[in-house]
Amino acid sequence: MRAYDLAIQNFSVAEHLLQLHELFRDLREDKIDEPLRLAVCKCLALPNESILRHARNDQMVLVAKATAPIPHSLLVADGINFLLRQAVVVACTALESFFWDALRENVLTIIRARRRGADESIRILSLTLDDYLYIEGYKDPDDRLRQIILKNFERGTLYDASSIERIASILTVKDFWKQISKKCGLPDGDLKRQIGELITRRNQVSHRADRPDESANPPEEQDGHGLRSISYAWANTRVATAKNVVAASAEIFGATLKQLDLQLTQEEEQKLAHKTIRSMSDLDIEIRNQEREQKAAAAPPSKTPEGLK
Repeated sequence: MRAYDLAIQNFSVAEHLLQLHELFRDLREDKIDEPLRLAVCKCLALPNESILRHARNDQMVLVAKATAPIPHSLLVADGINFLLRQAVVVACTALESFFWDALRENVLTIIRARRRGADESIRILSLTLDDYLYIEGYKDPDDRLRQIILKNFERGTLYDASSIERIASILTVKDFWKQISKKCGLPDGDLKRQIGELITRRNQVSHRADRPDESANPPEEQDGHGLRSISYAWANTRVATAKNVVAASAEIFGATLKQLDLQLTQEEEQKLAHKTIRSMSDLDIEIRNQEREQKAAAAPPSKTPEGLK
């Protein structure tokens, strides 16, 4: 499923942001040892008197030329939390894109298999005059239908966990969260809560730069920069949950669509069989008619009785 492949690529970006956060965590500027300074100067082909800046934590040592200073945000408490917030945004976008792309990718199969039994949101598709003029150039009926569907299902925004279940129902999946819970090994309530928190936090970051709600009671916890507090553990858990939900959903959707494809294949085979039988019946009738005509032509002409001459 192409939607899943794209989602995994996006989740890898979120995971890289989390890894960078851990790599730079507790980075502090320090005085550089002279042997290290000279070794770096030699490595970078710099004069021995060059001024270098040095920072370190328990995982890495960072040395940079004075002309390319180490960003201040890397050296202050909570300064690298922007990496966590961006990981939340990227992960939520990956989650969101997967479900809409999966719907757009497979909705034509659902319509062909379910027809009038498809979800109501598909049965009441609307078409404007501009849409009609746009698709008029498509000669293939399937292409025209696909374009109508894509016009109606442009990628949207997930507002909560129920939005995901709505898309799953369009894809003919029943008891979606129960199936996801079984595959992920977590209660469906916990999964929906974490996904809902991820979506809410993405909206707060995107629309309010993650500033706390001044009217909240009790007041929201803030970091040293006046933004909502966020931790690596909180972000990592919800990014991982979102990725697991997408992976489980891809398996469920794949199994469901495989059944629909099998149904369509069987229907096509039945149509072909009926068409073949009908053609053979028509051919048999035609052969019999030809045989009758040949017998009639080969029969001797009937004689007229003497009394009638």
